[in-house]
Amino acid sequence: MAMHGPSMRATGMVVGLLMLCLCPVSAEVPEPASYWTGPMHGEVPATLAGARVVDTGELATLLQSGNVVLVDAASFEKRPAGLPPDVLWSPPPHPVIEGSVWLPGVGAGEIDKATNAFFESELARLTENSLDRALVLYCHPQCWASWNAARRAIGYGYRNVYWYPAGMEGWRDAGKPLVVARPRGPGHAGH
Repeated sequence: MAMHGPSMRATGMVVGLLMLCLCPVSAEVPEPASYWTGPMHGEVPATLAGARVVDTGELATLLQSGNVVLVDAASFEKRPAGLPPDVLWSPPPHPVIEGSVWLPGVGAGEIDKATNAFFESELARLTENSLDRALVLYCHPQCWASWNAARRAIGYGYRNVYWYPAGMEGWRDAGKPLVVARPRGPGHAGH
């Protein structure tokens, strides 16, 4: 039975709406003029001026050189709001790409002087004071923390900065190894 007129248009509209729902449209996100201070999870730019954006294959190749510093800039999971104080709570294990250092807080849009000083000195320590050492920053997909942290490293003068926007999940989904890390930084164990 052939459809004509209004019922055909209605069917076409329903099909079009279903296609929109099944095929998410990715709007191009421009780089902000400074650090991103909005919600930390959401669409991120495809670029970062002064850094090279790498995918999983490129990161795997880069890591084969063995002279790369990996920094996970993911935030530290906080105690859930409203959890009664007498309830024991411990953050879940934090998986990272093997060989990474986890520096939570360094990717916030605005950081205090102590965190900024810590991040700058920690990068100097990790790179053995070489502004040319390969430095890879990541966190999670669609997360601004690693974008901000990489931009901050560029601001410190690092000339060989890589941003891996696929994050830990992209690495894991490619079948690559992960390990559990402890946080380093002001107010965290391991500092």
